[in-house]
Amino acid sequence: MEENEEKKITVKTERIIDILCLAASYGILILLPQKTGFLFYLIFGVAAFLFCVGFFRLGLTFDAPSNSKGERFAVLSYTVLGVLLNTAGLYIIYQEHGSVRSIMIATLLLIEALVMYGAAGSGFKSLEYQMLTSIVFRVAAVCLILFGAAFVIWKHFTESAVIIATLLLIESICLWKMHRGSNPFNELSSEIQTVPGLRIPVTQLQQTFSGVKTQLGYPWIGKVKTIKQDCIIYGPAEDGFVVYGYYLFGRFYVAGSTNPLFPDPEDAQGRTVAEVPDSNGVLLNKEQLTEAYVKMFTRYVEDGSTRWISDYPEQTIS
Repeated sequence: MEENEEKKITVKTERIIDILCLAASYGILILLPQKTGFLFYLIFGVAAFLFCVGFFRLGLTFDAPSNSKGERFAVLSYTVLGVLLNTAGLYIIYQEHGSVRSIMIATLLLIEALVMYGAAGSGFKSLEYQMLTSIVFRVAAVCLILFGAAFVIWKHFTESAVIIATLLLIESICLWKMHRGSNPFNELSSEIQTVPGLRIPVTQLQQTFSGVKTQLGYPWIGKVKTIKQDCIIYGPAEDGFVVYGYYLFGRFYVAGSTNPLFPDPEDAQGRTVAEVPDSNGVLLNKEQLTEAYVKMFTRYVEDGSTRWISDYPEQTIS
């Protein structure tokens, strides 16, 4: 009970810190001087860094929505935030008549808005909603081009109007290419989830679970692209799918991917495994597999048990 309370407090603290970083990333933009120089680019870089720290870490502290209502709320929230960022950036350009300062701010906000749209676009699991999202993105792309063209004509090709139309064109191209969305929390992985409260080193974790047979066999320690430290790795399966865990900023993450992950392909040679079904002969699909390993490690944090998820009769993977 005390461990669960401590875990909740830790997650809340992390969220507060992440929210403060996110707020600060926008607040310090006010300090940007009109003229470019060292101070200008320093503040601009810090703002971008704080956004990355705040947004990406904050997003990973929340579990994926478990129902369609939660998915709709998440998609709507990301979309509204993206529109607000877009609008704020374009308004600054209009107010400052296309100054360098306004262009830099608007560009940064545009990039962040596209991140929001990417999260929104991949927020739905059902094929029906994914297709609807695809249509909405492409309709939005066309509308932005038409609006940009009309706006620049209405303003008689003023400098600020041309800049705004150009940014809208860039955004429309991104939205057209994005269409079904690109989740910014995934990067190379099909799924990334956290295991709050897990603190032991990956080498010790590998030793702890070395005798636990999972769908992707037994764990080993190796290197994965983009991750500097060692990872605990399960697989690869015959189709190349791998599940791996790693620490980043003190938190433990579990990810799954079919992309080429190993900096040295020889590391995975001889480690390919045939997937092992559970006691009912069921093989989890790739989306479920990542969650299954998260649940296994979470159970270890909660009660110290080391068993594969199918060994718990009451445990199901949605």
